[in-house]
Amino acid sequence: MIIPGANRRTVRFKLPHSSLYIVPSVILLVLIGFFVTIYFMNTYSHQTKENLQRTFDGQERQLVNQITLKDNELEQLQANLIDLSQQADEFKSKLEEIKKLDHVIQLMSESEEPNRTSKKLSALSDSTANSDVGGNEVPVTSQEVTQLVSNTKQGLSSLVGDINALLVNLSESEARLKEADYLRSITPTLWPITTHSLTSGFGIRKDPFTGKPSMHTGLDLDGELGDPVYATASGKVIEASFDNEYGNRIIVDHSRGIQTGYMHLNKMLVKRGESVTKGQLIGLLGSTGRSTGSHLHYEVQKNRVPIDPTPYLISNRKDER
Repeated sequence: MIIPGANRRTVRFKLPHSSLYIVPSVILLVLIGFFVTIYFMNTYSHQTKENLQRTFDGQERQLVNQITLKDNELEQLQANLIDLSQQADEFKSKLEEIKKLDHVIQLMSESEEPNRTSKKLSALSDSTANSDVGGNEVPVTSQEVTQLVSNTKQGLSSLVGDINALLVNLSESEARLKEADYLRSITPTLWPITTHSLTSGFGIRKDPFTGKPSMHTGLDLDGELGDPVYATASGKVIEASFDNEYGNRIIVDHSRGIQTGYMHLNKMLVKRGESVTKGQLIGLLGSTGRSTGSHLHYEVQKNRVPIDPTPYLISNRKDER
C-alpha cells in the first residue's frame, strides 16, 4: 500500500503469496550470475595474462638468442676482417716479390748474359717462412675496426691497380722472352761438331790444291770420319745434295737472311724441306768433294753473302739448345 499526501487517494497493491518466494529466488539468481561472470572474467584475464607472459618470455628468449647470434657473427666478421687484412699484407708482400721477378725477367729478355740474371734471381728474399707469435689478448674498439676496414679497402684497391699493371708488364715480358728465345733458337751460336780444332779460318788463304791465294768462305774444323755434325740453329733445310766442290752438303735457312752450310759430309741425315732444331744431329763428318782429308767446312751467310762464323760460335752444344 502507498499512502500519498493527505489530500490524495491511497494506492494499494496486492501481491500474491507466491511472490514472497519468487522475488528472493530471482535476486539470488542475479547474484549468482554476477559472481559467475566475475569468476570467468578473472579466469580469462589470468589466462590471457599468462599467455601474454609466455609469449613475451618466448619473444624475449628469441631476441636474446638473435642478439647472441649477431654478436657471434660480428665477432666472426671481425676475425675474418683481421684475417683478410693480414692476407692483404701477405699478398702485398708476394706482389713485391713478383715485381722483382718481373724486373729480373725484363733483364733476362734484354741481356745475353744469363749469369748476370741468375745472381739477381738468387737475391730475391724469401718472406714466406712461418713465425711464432704471442702476446696479451686485448679487445679491439669499434673505431679500430672501422679504421681497419678503411685501411684494408684502400690496400686492396691499391693491390688491384698494381696487379693490373703487373699483368700488363708480365704479358710484355712474356712476349719479349718468347722473342728472345726465338732469336736464340735461330741464331747459329753452337759449334757444329764436338771438337773445336780449327784448321783453316775465314778469309784469304793459300789454296791447298793450287797454292794460289783464294778466299776461304768459312771455317775448316778438324775431326774424325763419321763424327756427328749438328745444326747450329733451328731452321729449314733448303739444300741436301751432292756438289762436286763441296761434296755432300746441307744448307739450313734460319730466316732473317741467315743461312748455315755444312760441307764435305760423309752422310746426310736430313732431307730438303725438313725442319731442324738447334743442336739436332743432321749429318756425319767426312771428306767428300774437293777435300784433302776428313773435316767439316762450315759456313754462315747473311743475305747470301759469306761472313766470318767465328763471332757466332760462343756456345758448346751442351750449353744451349
